[in-house]
Amino acid sequence: MAWLALKVQECLILNSLKKMIAEFQLCISFLSRLPFGRLQDPIPSISNACWAFPICGMIIGSITYLSFYLALYLDVSLFISAIIALLISILITGGMHEDGLADSCDGIFGGKNKKTKLSIMRDSNIGTYGTLSLIIIFSLRVFILSEFDINFSSFLSFISIAAISRLGMLFILFYLPPVRKNGLGFDAKVSNSKSLIIGCLITLIILSLSNILGLYIIIFMTFTLLVVGYISWKNIGGQTGDICGASQQLTETVGWFVFIYLS
Repeated sequence: MAWLALKVQECLILNSLKKMIAEFQLCISFLSRLPFGRLQDPIPSISNACWAFPICGMIIGSITYLSFYLALYLDVSLFISAIIALLISILITGGMHEDGLADSCDGIFGGKNKKTKLSIMRDSNIGTYGTLSLIIIFSLRVFILSEFDINFSSFLSFISIAAISRLGMLFILFYLPPVRKNGLGFDAKVSNSKSLIIGCLITLIILSLSNILGLYIIIFMTFTLLVVGYISWKNIGGQTGDICGASQQLTETVGWFVFIYLS
């Protein structure tokens, strides 16, 4: 009987591990274009799998930072190295976060009411506010990234910020209701606290590798996330996938700035 109980427990652990691996594969394929194998049936739901957002952020952040380091190592100028690293980051993610920021700015600042704001956000054409937001955020990110020192401490802080910014998306999906009956905001709506708790624990583990600046970084990033959430709530009454993308870009940029300013 003891042998049978051990076998049952072993099967349960293996099944749980397979499920977590499948959920991670779903997240990394959703947030990036990185090849992490083909998903097998049954495919998990993105709402249950989004606990892995911070891990995906850490991976994307690592590739971005290492691209910056490699460009500098090859004697590419500082600003060009920063541009190359950011372009590689955009290629990895397919520009989904930047697209979310542009659509959010177009809708929130260009629409007169909730209906028109949502309609503009869904429009595939980019408007004036979206274009300006992309120019401003990309310029800021180039200037801030070019100030990063190339060392192991800054690398750990960089990937921690990348993880926190994806965790912020998880909070948006958990606390704000979806305003549409389809799309990312609806499909990825986190209805249980399990994904949120696991995501927080993973981020804390990653953050513990960083230095004391991590505390200040997370405070300012959290404040930025609250501002984004409040603006979204006041303007459209909840969240969409575009709002998640906007929160990622804005919180990550603020995290970079705080790190550079305080280090």
